[in-house]
Order: sequence, then C-alpha cells, then structure tokens
Amino acid sequence: RTIQQGCRGCRSRGFTLLEVALVLLVAGLAFWLGLLLLGRGLQQRRADRFIADLETFAAAFQDYHRQQGVWPPSTGETKAVPGGMENFLRETNWSLGSPFGGTYGWVPPDSAGRQGAVTLTAFSPNFPLGLTRAGLLELDRRMDDGDPATGRFRTGFNGWPVYLAGDKP
Repeated sequence: RTIQQGCRGCRSRGFTLLEVALVLLVAGLAFWLGLLLLGRGLQQRRADRFIADLETFAAAFQDYHRQQGVWPPSTGETKAVPGGMENFLRETNWSLGSPFGGTYGWVPPDSAGRQGAVTLTAFSPNFPLGLTRAGLLELDRRMDDGDPATGRFRTGFNGWPVYLAGDKP
C-alpha cells in the first residue's frame, strides 16, 4: 500500500465548528454556574457577618445596661459610638458599617415602652444600603421569626432593619 497525501475522500482529523461551539457552550455554562455559586457564597458570608455583628452589638448594649443600670443615650448620628459605649464596642465592626452597606446606629428605649435597638440606615451616600426585601426576609428567617413586622429582628423607619437590644422582643 502507498500512503496518499491530500486525498479528497480522506476525513480530516481536526474539530468541526459544531464541536468547538459545543465545547465553548459547556465551558460558558460552567463559568456562569461557578459565578452564581460564588455570589451565593459571598451573600451567605455577608449574612453570617451581619447576624454576628447584630448579636455582638446587642450583647454589648445589654452589658452596658447591666453595669450602668441605664441604657446609653443616642448620639443622633449614625456610625457614631454612643457615649459610654467606647469600651463595649471597641473590638466590633460598629464603625465599619454593615456588610450590606449602610451604617449602624443606636435608638435608646423611650418612655412609651419602645425597646432600645441597633438600627441600620442608608443615610450615608458613600455607603449605600444594598439589602433587598428578599434579603431582609431571608435574614429574618435565619435569625428570628420570619416576619419583618414582629420579633427581635424587624423593619423600622423606611423599612430599614432594626435589631432590638433588650432581652426579649
């Protein structure tokens, strides 16, 4: 037998356009799925940090109340550490703001029976609040009763999150 080079009936050993397109489609889908999973993982970590921060802040305000016999006053400013709380909030993320944007604030209890609460506000134009309604509901399901109108974690002014600092909702 002789080896024929360049024959017309011989099949090429390269890839067809369809095969290349199929490989690119599968690679694109895998990349998209990876980004989706990465986004969910980042969202989960943000939620974990946010929940841990709120619990830490509430415990700090409760400690202050137990030691001083009163709740700290409000500063009237978000992100500002309430007077007397410097030592209680020193090792926390209070001044960093929330992982969802926005800044933390403190609203002390009032004579009408409203409990003191850690608030999250979006007043800072440099740190906008990026928490959706669906995100709020998911956080409420994870840390409270699943109803943003009741419980320890709820919505307050403008629908922004509020976490009651007292021992009970």
